Amino acid sequence: MDKLFKYIIAVLIVCTLIGIFIALNMPRPKLTFSDKMKLSQIIAECNTDLPREIGTIGYLDSVSFADETVTYAVSVKGDDRIMQVYSDNYDEFKDMLKYSFIEMNGQRNLGNTFAHSLETKGLNICFKISMENKKSMSWNITGKELSTFVDSCKLSPTTALKKVIDMQIKIANLKLPVSASDSPKATTVAINSIVGDVKDESCLLQSIKYEGNNLLFEYKVNEEGAKDIKRLKDREDDLGYMDALVQEVVQDKDVLEFIGMLAISHSNMVLVYRESKSNEQISIEMPYTILRNHCKVPQELLSIN
Repeated sequence: MDKLFKYIIAVLIVCTLIGIFIALNMPRPKLTFSDKMKLSQIIAECNTDLPREIGTIGYLDSVSFADETVTYAVSVKGDDRIMQVYSDNYDEFKDMLKYSFIEMNGQRNLGNTFAHSLETKGLNICFKISMENKKSMSWNITGKELSTFVDSCKLSPTTALKKVIDMQIKIANLKLPVSASDSPKATTVAINSIVGDVKDESCLLQSIKYEGNNLLFEYKVNEEGAKDIKRLKDREDDLGYMDALVQEVVQDKDVLEFIGMLAISHSNMVLVYRESKSNEQISIEMPYTILRNHCKVPQELLSIN
């Protein structure tokens, strides 16, 4: 009887130790009840301020949370060609969404704190993008992916943001207006943000392209417009004047975001004007060293050589 009692005690001790070991090694929910309450409150407050434009992507319509995933419902103006670009460049566009998300939550630190907190809490984000014709496409991004992208921007900004800029160019080039009458048709957010409104035919944007470290905006100008550009070209070496010119350009918040990407990736903005009759070309360069003075990107990212 005494031996049986000892065996029972031994079994209970072993079971207790096993139970403690299992309890210590069981995966614990990263989101506490308090976390979920705070997240619900944040999402509710966010939805009261929607819809609103988010950079050059589209309009954020709603935010929701389920299954450890925060879903952002975004609407984009445009036709099926934009959806085709998304489909053909699915991974590249995913990087563009990562950048837009961390920029949106950056607080001047490129979203570093926010991205890493998502990773720590085991949260994912989902972008569901819908077109006017009701077609939609989704991108799921883990907190780990997002924080890795943030880190890559710090380590090699040129490489990390090259795909993001390339995607914006592809979208913007889809439907550039070739005449003043076409300008109302340029309905995508990307085009309206980067290109701006076309007032008349004296200066029409023909294409956007990336060459080396230069982002080129190519315009067609008439004879009178070319004269104005030549006067601007004469002051290209006046850094004070160029600084003031960039300051004027960045008044548009979306252009400001775009210039931030150029500055981080050490890319220059080059305005190329071609006179329609003579085909004479005039180029004006806005170096990233000036662009970075006017963007909202943290200085530690801009100081990378």
